[in-house]
Amino acid sequence: MPALTITSTHAAPWSGALDRTRPRSSTRAKLLVLSFATLVAVAVRVTALDTYGFSEDEINKVNAVDQYRAGQFGANVEHPLLMKLAMWGSVEASNAWNRVRPDAAISLETAIRLPNALAGAATTVVLFGVADLLFGGVVAAASAILWALDVNAIAINRIGKEDTFLLLFFLLAVFAYERGKHEGARDLIRARRWYTFSGAAFGLMLASKYMPQYLGIYALFNLLTDPEPGANKPDALRHYGAMAAAFLAANVTVLLPSTWRYAASYVGGGMLVHHGYLYDGSLYVTNVPVSPLGVPATFYLRLLATKVPLVVLAALVPGGIEMIRRRRERGFVLLRVLVVFLLLPYSLMAAKFLRYSLPMLATIDLIAAVGLVAGTGWLLRKGWLPPLTRVAVTGATVAVFGAGVVLAHDTAAPYYSLFQNAFGARVNVAGPAFPEETYDYGVREAVAAIARAAAPSAEITSDAPGVVAHYLRDDGRPDIRTRSLSGEGVDLRAPESWVIVQDEHLTFENQAIVAQLRRARTPWREIGVDGRVAAQIFRVGER
Repeated sequence: MPALTITSTHAAPWSGALDRTRPRSSTRAKLLVLSFATLVAVAVRVTALDTYGFSEDEINKVNAVDQYRAGQFGANVEHPLLMKLAMWGSVEASNAWNRVRPDAAISLETAIRLPNALAGAATTVVLFGVADLLFGGVVAAASAILWALDVNAIAINRIGKEDTFLLLFFLLAVFAYERGKHEGARDLIRARRWYTFSGAAFGLMLASKYMPQYLGIYALFNLLTDPEPGANKPDALRHYGAMAAAFLAANVTVLLPSTWRYAASYVGGGMLVHHGYLYDGSLYVTNVPVSPLGVPATFYLRLLATKVPLVVLAALVPGGIEMIRRRRERGFVLLRVLVVFLLLPYSLMAAKFLRYSLPMLATIDLIAAVGLVAGTGWLLRKGWLPPLTRVAVTGATVAVFGAGVVLAHDTAAPYYSLFQNAFGARVNVAGPAFPEETYDYGVREAVAAIARAAAPSAEITSDAPGVVAHYLRDDGRPDIRTRSLSGEGVDLRAPESWVIVQDEHLTFENQAIVAQLRRARTPWREIGVDGRVAAQIFRVGER
C-alpha cells in the first residue's frame, strides 16, 4: 500500500509540546491544567474505596497476597504478578499505618484497591503526554480532564483487576515510542533511549496482563504511518531486551513450573465451576471456541451508547469527522487503528466483560477531546457570526460540555459502575443490561445480616463463596460453612441454610435453582445499592 504522509495542520506530531522555542507561559498553562486534572483524578478514585465489599475476583488477590507473605508464590498465577506485588506493598504499608494510627485505620478493601486507583490517576498524566505529542496541548488538556472525570474509567480503576495497569503501561509505552520518533529527527542516540524505555514499558504491560495483541496493534499502526523509518527506529536487541527484562523482573513467577501447570489447567477450563454470562436478561455461552457466537457482538456498542455521558457522545461526531478529514496524520491513524482493532475483535469474542472496555474508554476520551477542540475552533472561525456571539456560543458549548461531564460524575459517585446516561435509562427500563456492573456489591452486607441471625454451624450458599468466607471471618462467625451455588447447589438436608442470590452470578448451572427459589419463597432480605437490588437472601432451612 502507498506510504502515508504526515502533514498535520492541527498539531505537528513532532513539535508543539516539545518545541524548545515555545513560550514558557504555554508550558506553565499546560502544567497547571495537568496538575489540576491529576489531582481530581486522584481524589475521585481514592475516596471511599471501601464503600462496597470485595468481589470474588478481588478475594483471589487478597488470598494471593496472604500466600506471598508466607513465601508461597503459586497463587492466582493465571494473572501476572505486577499488580499483586503492588497490592502486597499497599497492604503492608496500610498495616504499618494502622499500627501507628489505629484511630484512622485503612481498611483492607482500600489497601487492595489503592494501587489500581493510583494507577488510574497516573494514566491521566500519560494520556496527556500521548495527546500532547500527537494532537497538541489543547487536546491534551481536554483529554486529561475527560479521563479524570470519566465515570466508566473510574469504576474500573476502583476495583482490583489488571486492566488498569495494562492500560497505564500500554500508554506509557506509546508515549515513549512517540517521544523517540520526535527526538530521532535530530538526535538518534536520545531517540533510542526512548525506544528502549518504550520496550521496558511494553514489558511491564505484559507483566500486568497477558494481552500481547496490544504489541501487534501498535506495530500495525507504525507500519501504516512509517513503513520506511530509516535509522529512526528502535535497536531491536535493546528494545526487545528491555521488554523481556522488565517482564521477567515484574513477573518472575512465570518461570515456575507450577505456574505453567496451573495455567494449562486454567486455560483448559479445569478450574471453571460454572458457565454462562447474563447480559440484557439472557444467559450466553462465553467459551472461546464458540466465538463469534456467545455474548452478542453489540455488547460494547451498547455499553458506549448507554453508559458514556451524552455530551461526550456528542463530541465524538466532530471528532469522527476530524479522523476522516485528517486521516493521513499520525495521531488520527492511531485513533482509527485503536477503534477498529479494539472494538471489532473484542466484539467478536464469545466472552465480554465491562472491564475489557477500559482501553476503548481512553480512545473515546481522546476522540471526544479532539471533537471538542475542533468543534469550538469551527465556531470561532465562523465569519457570519458577530465576534462577541462567536465567543459567547463557544463559551456556552464548553460550559455545557463541562457541566455534563461533572454532572455525570456527581450522579454516579460512589457507585460509578451503575451509571447510565439518559438514553440508557430509557432503553433499560425492564432491567439492567449489565448485571456484572454490581461487582458483588451487597455480599458484605448480606453476610453481616446473616451472621447476626444464623444459628451455630449454619450454612451459606452463594456464587461468591470466597467473599462470604472472608466476611464471615471478619464478623466472627467462622463456624458458618460456605458452599458454591453453581458448583454444589443447595443442601436441603442442612439444619439451617441461607442462600445469597445475585443476578450477576446467574449461570446455566444455577438458573433453575434461582428461579425455583424466587417462585417459591419470599426473600428474607434484599440488599439494595443506589436504588438497585444487588443481592437477595433466602432462608431455606432452619432448626
